[in-house]
Amino acid sequence: MDYQEFRKDAIEQYSLLPDETNELYKKYHTDIPLPSEEELISARASGAQREVEALSRAIEGKTGLKFDVIFSNSFVKNQSGFVKIRRMSELGELLDRKIYKNSENKLAAFINANSRDAIMIDIQKGAKEKLNMLFINDSHLFFECIFNLGEESKLDVFQVFSSTANGSVAAPLQEFSLEKGSHLEFALLNDGNDRSVLMHLSKGSIGEKAKLNANFVYNGSKTTKSVNFLDAKGLESEIEVTEIIYGTKEQRFDVNTHMLNSVEGSRTKLNTGAILDGSSLCQLKGYAKIEKYAKAAFSNINQRGIILNERAHMDALPDMSIDYSDQVSATHSAATSPIDKEALFYISSRGIDEASARKMFVASFISKYLSNIGNAHAKEIASSIMLSRIDGAEFGAIKDISPKGVWLTASK
Repeated sequence: MDYQEFRKDAIEQYSLLPDETNELYKKYHTDIPLPSEEELISARASGAQREVEALSRAIEGKTGLKFDVIFSNSFVKNQSGFVKIRRMSELGELLDRKIYKNSENKLAAFINANSRDAIMIDIQKGAKEKLNMLFINDSHLFFECIFNLGEESKLDVFQVFSSTANGSVAAPLQEFSLEKGSHLEFALLNDGNDRSVLMHLSKGSIGEKAKLNANFVYNGSKTTKSVNFLDAKGLESEIEVTEIIYGTKEQRFDVNTHMLNSVEGSRTKLNTGAILDGSSLCQLKGYAKIEKYAKAAFSNINQRGIILNERAHMDALPDMSIDYSDQVSATHSAATSPIDKEALFYISSRGIDEASARKMFVASFISKYLSNIGNAHAKEIASSIMLSRIDGAEFGAIKDISPKGVWLTASK
């Protein structure tokens, strides 16, 4: 299939596919205002290179990180030897081997049809690499990241999403292919401004004895929509996903993660924690399935939310399907509550004012989920940014990274 055929098929599939196929989730759906093709073409020509370069320098200065890849419409920097950035039109036969097919998801088809660039990350057999990536939404940023990990390889990735544009959509489609014995440590931090949109899609195929540890920190953007399909398809493969959400003002989060145990001995785990303040809204949709004959499989979904304001709202919707009911372990749970008043009273009775007690409670909750991030720098940066919001910091503008409160985030 050449690029024009691929794109034509993607446009057709987008027009045919429903927004949601899961009956449970159809009622809980956040629409994203997708740009037209003309708007996307105009966006690629209107990005402000100087503004992007200035923001990237500021973020590097505040985080203390040097990013191997900086990517936007108007400015691209690649200093990694194992990363190649290519036009989608140059991929040729690679399009036939894509994990995310046009027919599988409406939003994936839209991104496939409208992405200009593909970022190719190839890790050779037995190699161990680290990669820091900065994505700046300077005006409708649509692209694809394709990760291929060879046997017994290891890759540690930290991605930061920021924005300069108003009302623009950043839409990455990320595809993970892990061969036997490989390990991907993946951390994503979104800190887009309060006028931007993040539409994040990912799909993973995890091979025999391979492991994916994926951490998604949704802190910024006015609207965030995330759809993840992750398949533990190799014997004794393992997937662990952690989602951390901090919402204030009128932020909207629609987070949908599907996990599949395809073979025996596979393990999948989803942990989601959300802090909601202001009039923010969060929809958590975690779906797990254990296929037939996948004996000794393990699957777990755990969703927790803390509501700081009576105007905030969370819908927690764990769902599970088990085709093989013998010799498997599968559990799911969800709970939403305000801060425990008795706990606040107990802390306050020890001489700590109520505002400080609330901060301690929220910090403890966040740190539990941040502890799953294996990358020390990613953990420290995400922790510092999220804990600063307890003191009223705005999202969308990374502050100086401080170790304040980071001690609460224990290592694995």
